[in-house]
Amino acid sequence: MTVVNLSARSESYAGFKTKWGADHYIFSAQGTDLDHSLKAEEIDGSGFGTRFKNNLPGMIDGTLKMSGLAAMKAGKVSWIFNQWLGRTSPVNVWYVTEGFDALSPIAMQPSSLMEASVKAKMKDSVTFDASFSARGDSNPVGVILLTPKTSNVITAATGASNVDDNTNFGGATTFGGAAQLHIYALDGGTVPTVVVKIQHSADGIAWTDLAGGTFETVSTTALATWSQRIDISSSTTINGQVRAMWTTTGTPTAVQVLCGFARNYDPDA
Repeated sequence: MTVVNLSARSESYAGFKTKWGADHYIFSAQGTDLDHSLKAEEIDGSGFGTRFKNNLPGMIDGTLKMSGLAAMKAGKVSWIFNQWLGRTSPVNVWYVTEGFDALSPIAMQPSSLMEASVKAKMKDSVTFDASFSARGDSNPVGVILLTPKTSNVITAATGASNVDDNTNFGGATTFGGAAQLHIYALDGGTVPTVVVKIQHSADGIAWTDLAGGTFETVSTTALATWSQRIDISSSTTINGQVRAMWTTTGTPTAVQVLCGFARNYDPDA
């Protein structure tokens, strides 16, 4: 490893390349403030005769707040929020702070939209505030396997993503994981479909499908499939190298996909 120069100035970046989205909507221009907070709730574990409060780690509360400019078609933000507010099924939310390049970090959170407000003044642009509360998984931080950048739009019938190599960070993990899939375009062809699945490998040569890691077939007739999340069982071992594999049918001319993958941590480690 390279020796760290402690006298050198640290790197700093202004603004990064933050983007966010939920379900099959991508908000690359919407919002000016992002606040994702994770809080471990405390349980008072005091008993008879104790002189000090014994706080035990309990549930994790994950809240993602977005606010800022509503740079969309007039009324669209209100219409979208109205679909999500109080919905019983989770809203699959994600955000990136370093852009859409393959293997860049991504945070993924199945959520409930708890609060939403739209504001407008006579001379100002429309702004909004939204608060998403985690449901079932507070914040699996992973990497982008398939990116929706224009240069990476899928046109081939089959293919694989870049490989996320965990070899230098412990290799195989034994506590499952999670993946989210978001489709933004499925164009052309005859009844086009796309299937995305997660594969893993111990050596980068022999690849096998990860158990429970195949998304439902996405089609143009079933909009509900355009945003999916799969949780890999905590009893599943994930080998050191991971990739996403896709297969299309109906010869679509372009498939625009965002697929992120994260390994779960062992809470008892």
